Order: sequence, then C-alpha cells, then structure tokens
Amino acid sequence: MLIAMTAIVLSTASCGYSLSGSGAMHDGAGGAYNSISIPIFTNDTFEPLIEYELTSALKTEVAYNGRWAVTDSPGAGLKVAGRVAGFELLPLSYDISERIQEYRLKILMDVSVTDTATGKVVWREAGMEAFADYRVTEDITKSKINKSEAIKKASKNFSEEFVIKVLDIL
Repeated sequence: MLIAMTAIVLSTASCGYSLSGSGAMHDGAGGAYNSISIPIFTNDTFEPLIEYELTSALKTEVAYNGRWAVTDSPGAGLKVAGRVAGFELLPLSYDISERIQEYRLKILMDVSVTDTATGKVVWREAGMEAFADYRVTEDITKSKINKSEAIKKASKNFSEEFVIKVLDIL
C-alpha cells in the first residue's frame, strides 16, 4: 500500500501548469521578439487624458510580465497601436431620492500588435472592453478621485487581459 501511494505521489508531482504561448516568439527574421514599442493611444472620446492612463498601465503590465523589453525604439520587434474608441458612465445604483450613487465606467478600445520587421498585424481586437465601478459622494473632489481610481483600475484590467491574449497568440 505504501509503495502504491508513493508511486501515485511521484507520478503526480511532475504535473504542473504551464502558460500557453510560453515558448519563444519569433519575428519575421526568425529571431525572438524581445522588445515592444507602445506609443500613446489615440483618444476619440471626450474623456480627457484617458489615453495616457491606458498606455501607462499597458507599459507597466508588459514590463512586469518580463516577456518583452518596453522601448520607444523604432527597432522594436513588435509595435502596439491603440485607440480609445468609447467611454461610458452607466448608472448602477440610486438613493431614495433617485440620485446616482454608483457608476460603472466602461472603456472601449481598438488595439493591434504589428511585427515591425514584416509590417504584418499579428494580433488585433476591435471593441475590447474594460470597466470598473465607483461610488459618487456629495464631496465633488472625492467623487472625482473615485472616478480617477476607477479609470486606473479599468486600465489595469485592460492591460492584464491584453498581455494574456497576446501571449496566447504569439
């Protein structure tokens, strides 16, 4: 019995998780993609400066992931192009006087990744969504801070999803 249990433990000990796409990625010249350029997204909404928050969050997440070096160099193996296509505030809850108490902030983006050596788009997604919720208070400054934090959270959610999706493809 002890031998059988030991065999089971040893046979399952080698099992583990691996990330899809964790192998080497290649550019058109046969080398590994080791760098990525992430220019500031364009903003086609009336929400000011949201493109900077999204771009910053994406650069941070890609750098944290460690798969690619983030660079502004035109010689990067990959280049991201992003466009903020939509920004919405959707009411989630109301108080007894029918004043909005909570919003869901939703950001829509069109994003693509291009192999800079070949000019070929290797990944694209139109209408990529990110969202976060925030509370409205009677203090206008606090409500603005809450909205800003929600934009940061939605941007982080977007950047995490982007890295997962691109790693799965490349």
